[in-house]
Order: sequence, then C-alpha cells, then structure tokens
Amino acid sequence: MTMSTRMQTAALARALAEMAEGGLAARIRLEQAARVIVTARRAAELAAVGALRLPPVSDPSVQAVNEIARHWDATAVTALEYAETLPEAALERLLRAAPAWAAAFTGPTASRRLAA
Repeated sequence: MTMSTRMQTAALARALAEMAEGGLAARIRLEQAARVIVTARRAAELAAVGALRLPPVSDPSVQAVNEIARHWDATAVTALEYAETLPEAALERLLRAAPAWAAAFTGPTASRRLAA
C-alpha cells in the first residue's frame, strides 16, 4: 500500500467514524461558519480597495458577522480552525446572522457592484 493510499484510507476512516458518532452535522456547521468568515473577510478586503460597498453597520446581522470575522487571524489559523474555537453562542450568532448579512448586499445596485 502506498503512502497516498494509506493517507486516503486514514482520512476515510476518520470521516466514517465522525459520521457514525453523529458528528457530521456539527462538522457541517463549522464548515458553514468558516465559509461565512472567509466571505466576510473577502468582502471587507474588497471594500478597503473601493471595489465594494459594505452594508450599513447599523444592521445587527452585519454587526454580528463583522465582529466575529474580524477577530480571525488568517496568518495563524485556518477559518475552520478559528470556527472550532468559537464558543457555541458565538457560532450560533454567526450562523443566524449570515443570511441577513448576505441579503444586506443585495440592494438595488448590489448585483452591479458585485459583478464589476
């Protein structure tokens, strides 16, 4: 068995064990949180160079996502690793706020701004 095959087999075994133990839903939540964090960071970077206008920070969902995403140090850990360190309440807050945060970008000119 090659090294690559052994690594794939080990990864498969971990994934199967996680599913068998009921951890799949928790893993998916963390992956969703990581995706929100990365997306928020990218939006902030685009806004910093004037390529995107962020929604108003007076919106509670915008506050929640921005507050959690800005504490991520991308040079130290991956977004998934950061999400794994979040307290359950912060994770819940992020995931609840994400749809409204994303929708705040969809004003009348948002599609033109994002497509440009």
